[in-house]
Amino acid sequence: MRKLLTAGVILGVTAMQLAALPTAAVAQSSDEPLAILVPGGGTYSRPITTDSDLAQQFFDQGLRMAWSFYFPESIASYQEATRLDPDSPMPYFGLAHAAGPNPNSRYAGMPDDPQGTGLDAIREALRRIDNATPREQDMIRALFVLYNKDAIMDTRERDFAFVDAMRKLHEKYPNDPDIGAMFAAGFMNTTRWDYWEKDGTARPGTEEAQFALEAAMRAEHDHPGANHLYIHLMEASGQPELAMPAAQKLESTVPISGHMVHMPGHIYLRVGEYEKAIDINERSQIVDLQFAELWGDTNFPNIGTYPLSHKMHAPHALDFVRYASMLQGSYAQASEAAQRGAASVGTAPEAVNRGEKRVVHSWVVDKVFGKWDKLLSSEQSHKGTPYLDGMWSYVTGSANIAKGNLAAADAAL
Repeated sequence: MRKLLTAGVILGVTAMQLAALPTAAVAQSSDEPLAILVPGGGTYSRPITTDSDLAQQFFDQGLRMAWSFYFPESIASYQEATRLDPDSPMPYFGLAHAAGPNPNSRYAGMPDDPQGTGLDAIREALRRIDNATPREQDMIRALFVLYNKDAIMDTRERDFAFVDAMRKLHEKYPNDPDIGAMFAAGFMNTTRWDYWEKDGTARPGTEEAQFALEAAMRAEHDHPGANHLYIHLMEASGQPELAMPAAQKLESTVPISGHMVHMPGHIYLRVGEYEKAIDINERSQIVDLQFAELWGDTNFPNIGTYPLSHKMHAPHALDFVRYASMLQGSYAQASEAAQRGAASVGTAPEAVNRGEKRVVHSWVVDKVFGKWDKLLSSEQSHKGTPYLDGMWSYVTGSANIAKGNLAAADAAL
């Protein structure tokens, strides 16, 4: 049975604030399912306060997809959990977590929670907070700090306030892997893939995040979020091999997520396991196609901060196939991957995120492998922007220099 618990006031959330929160419907009431349970989605579970077994299953799927960085799929799963058990606060908590910022969105300069989905969701969780266990209440209040612009207007100050709130929770619940991973992720949002100095020493806060993730993995060896984040945290360090155990187990945590299949490649590239990096990134594309077939035309709410999903992951995997093949010295494989990546952006690459870069990858592959005659006999496939025209001048100019055609190279400048 659901436990009805009286909440204490922590982290600056008062009863007056809760009463003042406006009403917002995160998922419209409906008899139609808002998500499906996808086979092969992993086994990690975080038991929540609910009387619905199905709501628990959709919450778990939402959590695993959030830790996979597949946020539309995660949000849909949480929406279905709220439909199945409208009184449980934790699906709303999960929805707020999935709709919020992550290191990728911060690095790309994307606005946080552009449609207000996360703020609406955490407010709904707060309204139901008396239905939560003490630990769930602590987690809800801590996540509210990330969204509470009324208390802290400046985003960076609010980020660090959230890190402080999660640090306190991690100290209170040191063996909770989700809390440990959320604490580390909060720090990683503040540094945007800049965790290590050029000499490999840790920047301030990095070791604390590292230790939190290691504690989470000790508590739950197969935790999808801790293993995923650990790979990202350690890949640019002086010891990327420390993340090899995480790389080797990550795929099995959420096998139907193409991104989780791909992620070990971040470490395999760093330690010279190029063939493994190629293999998993080719397989990740197959997995995403399998997911698409299973998901079909089911609800797909692209309403959070970061839109990565099974629908748009393949070009990133192709980047890894191309790059690993180049490092391995395999021209044919690198060129083929580059051409597939270029084909994925269509005829207007300037309108696609990283589209122009993916167009020029095949040119760069030809340059790296010294395919001078091919470059000089080819027509510029895409043109009309400073980047595309500049890169074409660069690769054809390099080809002319290599062949001793200095006048032609000078004309390309």
